[in-house]
This record gives sequence, C-alpha cells and structure tokens, in this order.
Amino acid sequence: MSWRGNRAKCVVPFYSFSFQFSEGVRQVVWFFAPTVALCEQQRDVLQTYLPVSVGLISGSNEPIEWRKRDLWKVVLAKHRVIVSTPQVILDALRHGYIKMGEEIALIIFDEAHHAVGDHPYNCIMREFYMMLPPRRSDIIGGVRPMILGLTASPIYGGDVAKAFQ
Repeated sequence: MSWRGNRAKCVVPFYSFSFQFSEGVRQVVWFFAPTVALCEQQRDVLQTYLPVSVGLISGSNEPIEWRKRDLWKVVLAKHRVIVSTPQVILDALRHGYIKMGEEIALIIFDEAHHAVGDHPYNCIMREFYMMLPPRRSDIIGGVRPMILGLTASPIYGGDVAKAFQ
C-alpha cells in the first residue's frame, strides 16, 4: 500500500470516532501496529491531522521505564491517542498498569489479519477484551472498548474458509 493509502487508512477512522475526543469521560484511543516502523509512521500522520496529543510507545523507547506504573499514568493523562506495538500494551495489561475497560475507548488494529494464534493482537482480545461485558448505552466504563480492524489482506494465507472462522 502506498504512503497515501496508509495515511488514509490511519486518519479516516479517527474522523469517524472524533466524538471520543470531546466526551467527558477521559479515555484514550489506542492504535496498534505490528512494527516500530509502522508505529512511527502512523504516529507522524496522526500528529499531522488530529487536534489532540498523540503518543508513541514501543519496546524501542525506554523499555525498562515501561515497567513503572507511574509512567503509564503520565502517558494516559498526557495523550488522547496512543500508537504502540501490541506486545508493550499486552505486558502492561498483564501487569495491571492499564485497565482496558476503563481507560481505552477505542482500539484500532493495523494489519489486523495478524490476529491469529498466539500473536499479541489475539492475546489482547482473548485475555482482556473478551473478559469485559459488552458495550451498552446504559453502562459507562468497565465495558469493552470499540474495535476497528484495518487490513489490506482479508484472506490471510489464501484460505477463505479459515479467514471466516
């Protein structure tokens, strides 16, 4: 996909969910990309087009520091959109540094076709997302965040039957 295509893939979902930035509840939009290079690219595009603070978290920037609960609090308070590799947040969720149902309003999975087997995308969904109650209009907080999966490869591996399981 071209840079222009990646830019559209990255920014269009945020226009669709821009109401999250003005709501009274303080939650973030979390944008996952499978590599640090893609995270940096998506963060740069989002910073250009969104009127809110966009943070970047990956194992390549301060990996030891991400083991500190206070750093996570600062990041969640400072940014409305966070772009990260999935393993970093999976570790933070497992350690209780982040509460998915309370602090995250929307999760966007770039390259969502990777969410199979033991990939961190799939682990996040299985271990944390599915453990929360479904969203309902009468419940605020403590529910599943909205999910958006982005892919240019809906038939991953060429197996149509497996793609729809």
